[in-house]
Amino acid sequence: MDDFVIFIVNAVLTVAGFFVVAPVLLSAISTFTVQKRFAQAMVREGVIEEKHVREIQPKKQVAGVIIAALVIAAAVLAARRVNYGYICLSVGFLVGLLKYRTILQFNSLTVKRFQSAYGDSYNAEKLNKYIDKMF
Repeated sequence: MDDFVIFIVNAVLTVAGFFVVAPVLLSAISTFTVQKRFAQAMVREGVIEEKHVREIQPKKQVAGVIIAALVIAAAVLAARRVNYGYICLSVGFLVGLLKYRTILQFNSLTVKRFQSAYGDSYNAEKLNKYIDKMF
C-alpha cells in the first residue's frame, strides 16, 4: 500500500507542478516584464494616467512575488516528503513552463489582466483603438 500512496503523491506533485507552480511563477514574472511594459505603453498612448500605474503596479508585483514564493515553497516541501518527489515536480513544472510560456508575451491575456487590474481608471475607447491597431 505504501508504494501506491507514493505513486499517488508523485502524480499529484506532477499535476501541481504543471497546473499550479508553473503558471503562478510565470504570472509573477510577467508582472515585472510584460504587464509592466504594457502599462507603460498604455501611459504613452494616453489610455491611463501614470499615477494609476505607480499606485497599482508595485502592489501587483509584491503580491505576485509573495504568492509565487509560497506556492514554490509548499511544492518543494511536499516533494521532499516522498521518493522521486523532486523529479515528478520538476517534470510537471518544466512541461508547464513550455505550455504556459505565452503568459510572457503580449496577447489577449495581457489586455484582460490590464483591464481587470486597472478597473475603470483607463480610457476604454483609446484602449480599443490600441488593440485594433496592434493585435
